[in-house]
Amino acid sequence: MHQAISNYIRLIEIKITNIARGWRCDGIRHRKESMMKIITIWNLKGGTGKTTTTFNLAANLAKDNKMLLLDLDMQANLTSFFDIDTKKYKTNKPDISALLADDSLNVSKSIYHSRIDNIDYIKGSNDVMRLHLEDISVLGSRLSEISQEYDICIIDCHPDASILSENALAIADLVLIPINLDGFSRDNLNLVIKEIIDLEAKCGEINFKILVNKLKNLRSQRLVYKDLAENHDYPMLETSVSEYSGIQSALLRHKPLYMHRSKSLVNEDYTDLANEVSDILNGMEGR
Repeated sequence: MHQAISNYIRLIEIKITNIARGWRCDGIRHRKESMMKIITIWNLKGGTGKTTTTFNLAANLAKDNKMLLLDLDMQANLTSFFDIDTKKYKTNKPDISALLADDSLNVSKSIYHSRIDNIDYIKGSNDVMRLHLEDISVLGSRLSEISQEYDICIIDCHPDASILSENALAIADLVLIPINLDGFSRDNLNLVIKEIIDLEAKCGEINFKILVNKLKNLRSQRLVYKDLAENHDYPMLETSVSEYSGIQSALLRHKPLYMHRSKSLVNEDYTDLANEVSDILNGMEGR
């Protein structure tokens, strides 16, 4: 409890300091000036459903937006969902590791078109964690080259606090943090928020929301949720996504849930999530 209050106070102090300084980082100016909105999906903890959320959120947002997906997870699971599409290309395009390592490469020529309408992607790489980035502006600089071509970019991060993840967090218009309501949720969130606060000292305010994922509606989970929302004042999304075996079945077929089980209640969760995220992004227009 004391740790959460301390984090919250420090967060306010940093925001006030950034406003007073009129803070602006040249390397991530793209976040404010680009037409393309950026959503970064991140957590320090693995297994919370980051990649599944990225895939299904993108599929729902793609009904009204031109989407770009970026795989920054060294496991490249998001990329594997598009294997069918990648194999259609005769030439192998540069992956994200190559793009970040060599700024002479053309970002547009690294983009693949997927079989899902309005979704393009840049391939991930198992070598991405071996990159030695100089600062938190590298990713934003590369994405600025294509910022007029897409409405929304979603970045699926590796579960860590590396400078690569910091690059993705620093340029985000919205950071989504999927969590599972287990006994470690509160401790994990304290670490997550501490990392965000520390990064804000470098790059300014980070707008983040917490998504309850794999919800089972157990009494223990309801108690954890109530504690997080009421006693710690965490910025929780109104939407939560329920646990459902059909999600894994859809992923095995490399399909978003709405293409596999369109009438499922969890598909409605993803629709609600896309609507809530759209409302948040639209509320940023003109700022």
